[in-house]
Amino acid sequence: MKYRVALFILLFSLIVSAQTKPYKEVKVTPAMVDSALKQARTEQKFLMVEFGANWCEDCIVLADNLEKGETHDYFQKHFVVLKVDVGQFDKNVDIAKSLGVTLDKGIPTAVFFAPDGNKVGATNNGELEPSRKYGTKQIYAFLKDIAERRLITRPGGR
Repeated sequence: MKYRVALFILLFSLIVSAQTKPYKEVKVTPAMVDSALKQARTEQKFLMVEFGANWCEDCIVLADNLEKGETHDYFQKHFVVLKVDVGQFDKNVDIAKSLGVTLDKGIPTAVFFAPDGNKVGATNNGELEPSRKYGTKQIYAFLKDIAERRLITRPGGR
């Protein structure tokens, strides 16, 4: 019995550690943001600077939804993303603040810039925080509102 429990724990740890973490645990600098803005301008895409953490279920669900079906295709065609790890709300907070992002309504949260570099807006009102409640269709509509209407909306409800 002890052998089976130990084997289960080992297998579970291997599976968890093998999963890709969407947020790299690095210090994001203004130069990194500038580089992402430059890339977005060059590619004529919107920049999404997304703030989240690997422990956050909503952040993981949002990352998964951005990787599925037509949402993935639309996102790849129209957006460049810079993912910023906030740790336990103790990392990269200065970058969030410098971009006009508040984290007091939870994560994930994001700020968006148009291909010309102008700020479209941020999800400072918690629009993305309940991402586990959204499916790919709601995230797709949310992205379309940004790219086509330059408008930050709440996914699933306009």
